[in-house]
Amino acid sequence: MGKLLLLLLLFGAFYLVFIQAKTTVCMVCNNFKRGHCLSGKSNCTTRYSPGCRTRNFFMFLDEGGWVHNHTELDCSNACLAENMYYGRVKISTFCCKGEDFCNRYHGRVVKKNIF
Repeated sequence: MGKLLLLLLLFGAFYLVFIQAKTTVCMVCNNFKRGHCLSGKSNCTTRYSPGCRTRNFFMFLDEGGWVHNHTELDCSNACLAENMYYGRVKISTFCCKGEDFCNRYHGRVVKKNIF
């Protein structure tokens, strides 16, 4: 009986360490534009936190509306998908987890159209 209990405890510990504690590797970049990291390139690993975060920064121009300025990529402990407005700045946040580098920015480059 004692060996069976020990085997169950070892299996439970193995399950918690190797299966439940799946990590996600996120891309980190302070200034990401047009598919390239211009500054602060690295990566981070999340284990128990929500995961990877992508924050797109837009500037409002009177002659062209919202224009993409840059993107920031990082790990987040409390990521919420949301749009926040600070005057003429809009920050659009996207969260993901479960796939390595899921926060790599794949969006279209927003071109400024001024007539």
